[in-house]
Amino acid sequence: SYMVSRFGASFNFNLGEKKAWAVNVRPAIVYRMDGDRAQQLNVNKSKIEILAGVTYRFASSNGKHYMTIQKPYNQAEVNSLNEAINALRAENARKDEALGAKDAENARLEKELTDLRNAPKQVETIIQNTHSKSLESVVTFRQGKTTISTDQIPNVERIATYMKNNPKSTVSIKGYASPEGSAEVNARVAKQRAEAVKNMLISKYKISASRITAEGQGVGSMFSEPDWNRVSIATLSESE
Repeated sequence: SYMVSRFGASFNFNLGEKKAWAVNVRPAIVYRMDGDRAQQLNVNKSKIEILAGVTYRFASSNGKHYMTIQKPYNQAEVNSLNEAINALRAENARKDEALGAKDAENARLEKELTDLRNAPKQVETIIQNTHSKSLESVVTFRQGKTTISTDQIPNVERIATYMKNNPKSTVSIKGYASPEGSAEVNARVAKQRAEAVKNMLISKYKISASRITAEGQGVGSMFSEPDWNRVSIATLSESE
């Protein structure tokens, strides 16, 4: 047994993201310190030494496998932050609830607007002058439809009643379409709407076909709301 002096370095290489494993390499030169002049470093009494190994570091209380500096937090500060977070969450929930209510209101208004646009419109105008009297009755149609709906039959019956009470009267029926679709389709739909009123007067109310004229007018422009132009306008006339 003898004393030695060691001069060297220690290298540690951490492995992996968690740094749990490390490779250690420690090269050194070792001098024996015995015999005569033991205090002197004699190269003839030296050797090269390399120590190598693998180290595994167990996780500490903070879950890390290596030394870290932790900042201590004041509990009052933590409580204050938690209260601020909870207040923000509550405010966000209130805003979500208000946004949901607005969405429901918007959906309701959209439905009301759609119902109003598709609702039947009744227009009746009486024009009189010193020579003749005419009555206009309007039969409305839903989008893309050419059949007369139940709620519009009274408007057709008004025409029939007038013509029965006034045997010399005649009626001119003009069909119109709203701007949707091609010009060809709108022309066809407009004519079919006029023919629908004419056919009901003939088949249901037994009005003579010779007293009725029906023609399509394509896209109508009588009303400012485009959807309102899905109509047949029947103009009754009788010379006095």
